[in-house]
Amino acid sequence: MKEEQITGDYQRKRRELEEDEDILKNTQRTGEQLIQETLSDIYRIVQQSAIDSEPFDRVKQSIMQVENDYHEALSRAKKQLYQQQEKLEQDYRNDLQKANKE
Repeated sequence: MKEEQITGDYQRKRRELEEDEDILKNTQRTGEQLIQETLSDIYRIVQQSAIDSEPFDRVKQSIMQVENDYHEALSRAKKQLYQQQEKLEQDYRNDLQKANKE
């Protein structure tokens, strides 16, 4: 394979991974915003209705568990993405070395 083709393939794949990273970051921001809005809405409803806050506390704990699970899933996805980026870099360097030897 020629060096230009190797570099072109690398740049295309790198852009795709960067787009995936942007999607993950956007997903994280959106998810965190939705979680905070949900907690705020629930708290406001509890305050307005002057009901016992115990159900709110249980719901809040459930939402916090969902939030933790959400962050763990995002962390796994980010880790996988970073591993793909590292592998792409490594493969690119190896392919360039092979092309230069030919």
